[in-house]
Amino acid sequence: MIFSHSPNFLVYILYASLWLLSYPSISSAESEIKNLLNKLDSHYYYPQKEGLTSLVADLLWEQQDTSSEQIKFLKKPNFQFKGKLKNHSYEKKIINSARNSNLSGAEKTEHINVLNNYLDVFLPNTLYEKFSNYEGQIKYQPKKNLVLHLREKASTRNTNNYELFVDTKKWRITKIHISQNQEPRNIEGKFFYTRRGGQWVVAEATSEYMVNSQTYTEKTEYSYKRANTFWLVHKIKQTVRQGDHLIRSYRIQLNDYKVNLEN
Repeated sequence: MIFSHSPNFLVYILYASLWLLSYPSISSAESEIKNLLNKLDSHYYYPQKEGLTSLVADLLWEQQDTSSEQIKFLKKPNFQFKGKLKNHSYEKKIINSARNSNLSGAEKTEHINVLNNYLDVFLPNTLYEKFSNYEGQIKYQPKKNLVLHLREKASTRNTNNYELFVDTKKWRITKIHISQNQEPRNIEGKFFYTRRGGQWVVAEATSEYMVNSQTYTEKTEYSYKRANTFWLVHKIKQTVRQGDHLIRSYRIQLNDYKVNLEN
């Protein structure tokens, strides 16, 4: 499943708080949270659970020229995405391409910082991994729904609290609310799905949030491609708007997948 904070907090946040009506003991609540996260994970598609141990792919991306009256995308420098499974979770990074010899170190760093926001979209962590340091409670609702409330166990300066709205008929997260003491604030997101490999993957995520008291909307669309026996993220299209004004639009594509290489 996909989630992430900036700018993709949704697609990388998606994996996820529990408020029991009867207030059980902490150990009982933690156990129930773990079971619930594992239950959700069993209905989402994760390449690592299908045997993917490493992935290398060419990364192509474009940014829309928001100053143009016509829809025009500007090609950005190519990079590579690398992911390797270690201790049941992926080490992920963006690396420079040999074609970028004309870029300065500062320019490379700037581009990589933008693309780092998508690392957990290309190869998402499980919900169980994402929320391993969270605690909370479950609140059950009518019509086979529940809300999972999660907060970080160790309070930090940038504390994030999550409310995950779970459809227990289809076992997937339909909405998310994130509160944090940094911007963006008041994040409200929705997820729309398709199936790959018989399990859920995110096809589209939408969100609304506030920065400097201004409201922004974000829409991210995902398409998938089969590489060997694995379904992998192939294309991402993301737009951010303030009202009718387009703030940012990216198109990102992974190509030439190399899976499960020895080195």
